[in-house]
Amino acid sequence: MKVRLLIAILLFSPIAVTAENHPFSDGLFRYSSFGQSLLADIHPNFVRLDVASVTNHQEWDWGQTGKARRWNTFGVMGINVPLWSGEAEGKNAFLCVSLPLSSAIWLDLGEPVTAPVVNTDYRIALPVFTYVRKLNRNFFRNYSISLAPYKHESTHLGDEITLQRVENQLPLLRVNVSEHYSELVFSINEADREDSYWHTFRVGLMVLWNARRGWYFIDATDGDASLAKPRFSPWEAYLQYQFQSPVRHCFQWVVSAEIRNRALYGYPEFTWSSDGVHYEMQDESRIFTYNLFCGLRFCGNRKGMFSRMSVGMRLYHGNNPYGQFRNHKDFNHLGVCIIFE
Repeated sequence: MKVRLLIAILLFSPIAVTAENHPFSDGLFRYSSFGQSLLADIHPNFVRLDVASVTNHQEWDWGQTGKARRWNTFGVMGINVPLWSGEAEGKNAFLCVSLPLSSAIWLDLGEPVTAPVVNTDYRIALPVFTYVRKLNRNFFRNYSISLAPYKHESTHLGDEITLQRVENQLPLLRVNVSEHYSELVFSINEADREDSYWHTFRVGLMVLWNARRGWYFIDATDGDASLAKPRFSPWEAYLQYQFQSPVRHCFQWVVSAEIRNRALYGYPEFTWSSDGVHYEMQDESRIFTYNLFCGLRFCGNRKGMFSRMSVGMRLYHGNNPYGQFRNHKDFNHLGVCIIFE
């Protein structure tokens, strides 16, 4: 049902009310005056495809290959549908209202038997309100404050993994990673489709609606609830920086970096070996994650969807950022990244 809803919105979003001075010809995926880092996995405003070598993935290896490293594919698709904007020529302060939607799919195409879907994340939100103030004071060109009163994430484990856990009678079949949270973001120098030399800085805070329940829980039908050891730290914070060079001959360099502090989920990892499945209890803790993209962006002369494309390398280290596997620490991700805006 959630997949169908997302597809329907993607197909019919052009009939939404367009914001002043920003027709959809400016680009559906970079429409809102408030953008995001190219690394953002939380409601990104772009389409991203990673083909990467990853480590620490034995739990979804079914014990068949035993490799510590192989190629995986990660796809992220997001839009920020405009609802209203008060931006106008000569106006230095204005309010934007938008509706972000996104999904992320993890495919283990290097697995030799079924090449399964490992995890899928869906994110929806109520309207996001963004106040933008133009400064045009040398280095400081603008600042913005964005408030998302309600966001929701729902994650789903791949069918092959669930079936294997049932077959081997594991005490934990899946974890219900489904939460509601609010997000507040402060940005300096939001680029907003600018093709010139630019430095963007951003700090964000996510806070759960229900701190007592936490980021995840285990239903009685999904396994032994005593395996979850939540600490109930109901927040997540991040810093982002993005640099873009001036456009020359339709190309510009882009560097995007992020440091995020989030919860390392408190339930065990399963390890497959010749003598069976093993696991150790794990308490929830706090962990820093590090994310870096460096690449070249092509800026076409035309406006509109996919008028920009970036190709580069993406490096990630921290806990696994994908839904059901955020209990995995020391997760490494290195590979080729393609981004369409």
